[in-house]
Amino acid sequence: MSHETDAVGTPGPETSAAGTAAFEAPTAEEAPASELPATLGVKRVLVVGTGAISVCHLPAFVTLLRHHFEADTAVCLTRSAREMVSPRALEVVSGRPVIAPDWSGDSGPSHVSWADWAEAVIVWPATLNFMSRCAFGLADSLPSAIVLSTCAPVIFAPSVAEAAVRGGPFRRAVRLLTQDGHGLVGPVVGHSVSNWEMTPGACAPADKVLRALADLVTRSAPPATDPPHPAHSLPHPKGTR
Repeated sequence: MSHETDAVGTPGPETSAAGTAAFEAPTAEEAPASELPATLGVKRVLVVGTGAISVCHLPAFVTLLRHHFEADTAVCLTRSAREMVSPRALEVVSGRPVIAPDWSGDSGPSHVSWADWAEAVIVWPATLNFMSRCAFGLADSLPSAIVLSTCAPVIFAPSVAEAAVRGGPFRRAVRLLTQDGHGLVGPVVGHSVSNWEMTPGACAPADKVLRALADLVTRSAPPATDPPHPAHSLPHPKGTR
């Protein structure tokens, strides 16, 4: 098992590379209403958790979605994420069984079913490995296949090692995902669990991710069109055009 980042967020200074404040556990009590969007603009949210240390906070993130925004929330974990957070805990707070990381023999194209179900997808946290697979179209697991198959807005909240933030692979993945129309929030400054120093690379906090999602949903919505003028719906006289 390989985990790509040892950064966990704690309150800290802003940084130009991150552009946001550092991570805090995302509960309704800790995220003042003034910092959260009034609405997400969607009611069905699929959350993908990957194998970064901050995935241990995912139950609190899902609780915020369900109880503050009353969103119907489904959770899909990668194989490494399932070793870092309890699928049972996520099942309890989401009200749904956690989506398996692989296809079962009789599941059929379940990635298509979940991709069609979701009105928005949040990858929180997003490791460099998962971001790169999505950027280059590698649908070799159910979580990545869902992201690649959905037409819904997708937000990535990267959680990567400090050196990776400045590296070419991360920058290429960010560029390709952005070109595909996906949203990215962070990474931010947080404590590294290897030495507890403040470094860039931690997962963005819930309020910033959800504000970015609400903005992306608004921008992705088709423009409103005026109803046709009654004259436009009248049949043309016979023999004319």
